Amino acid sequence: MRRHDFGTGFLDTIPLGIGVTIYGLVYGILGRQGNLPFWFVLGMSLLVFAGSSQIMALQMVISGAGLASTVFTVLIVNLRHVIMAADLSVYLRNTSNAEKLRNAFFLTDESYTATYVRFRISGASADYMFGCGMDIYLFWALSSAAGYFFGNLVPSMLEPALSFAMAAAFLSMLLPVVKDFPTVAAVLTSAVTAVAGAVCL
Repeated sequence: MRRHDFGTGFLDTIPLGIGVTIYGLVYGILGRQGNLPFWFVLGMSLLVFAGSSQIMALQMVISGAGLASTVFTVLIVNLRHVIMAADLSVYLRNTSNAEKLRNAFFLTDESYTATYVRFRISGASADYMFGCGMDIYLFWALSSAAGYFFGNLVPSMLEPALSFAMAAAFLSMLLPVVKDFPTVAAVLTSAVTAVAGAVCL
């Protein structure tokens, strides 16, 4: 493993990792409020590692949803990872299968964004991608645990800010890649569709 590339990827992704911490806290708080055991809450972060999908799954488990419906919902939400992986695979044709499997597990929206920007500027590196993913993994796991044990210390006045944290994190990932008209058009179309859907529902 090229440690320099790994370290660079890890450091480059720290700002996004800090953003992940905010909604990792939300995830941990939800788990504690739902009276779920700590091993279950942290275990999902370590073994599933699915960010926003974990929050959705946690809410479904707390509400009493069945295992099949929970797994199916998470699968549908995470299908976007197939698109992200396909996009990055163009840069990683000469990467070993072991490295591909490793990076597939650590692939998130945040690590994809950092990796995509880096690959377009400086070329591909599987170890750089691994560093990005490991950064998000650690921030997410640690903030999940912190939210579970210390979430009750968060002032109630900050709860609306925590609710907005996920949207803010996705906006911070989006801005660096909005550089041409097709991207702007896609972003605006998605925004209008999302708002219209929210209003109609």
